[in-house]
Amino acid sequence: MSMNGADVAGYLSADEVRMKMRMSSGFLRFQKWLVIYNLLVDPRPLAEIARHTGLSESSVYRIIAEYNNGGPEAIEAFGKMGHAWFKQPGTFSV
Repeated sequence: MSMNGADVAGYLSADEVRMKMRMSSGFLRFQKWLVIYNLLVDPRPLAEIARHTGLSESSVYRIIAEYNNGGPEAIEAFGKMGHAWFKQPGTFSV
């Protein structure tokens, strides 16, 4: 898989993403913003971004898809309302 900065939706600028990183609470949210930031400022193959961020390629791809489909709110929602990755069919969250 290969993506570059053009593959990231233009919701936020690199400076805005950097501010989100600084203000993020929790390491997982910070890592997600770090993936988006990397694609904006230094586009390179997913394998390199995964290695740089300590994530798997599939996680990096999922984060990008999540951001492109749901915008910044999709990144910020992690931990507030639960996350689809961790939900199992037939369960509900309160």
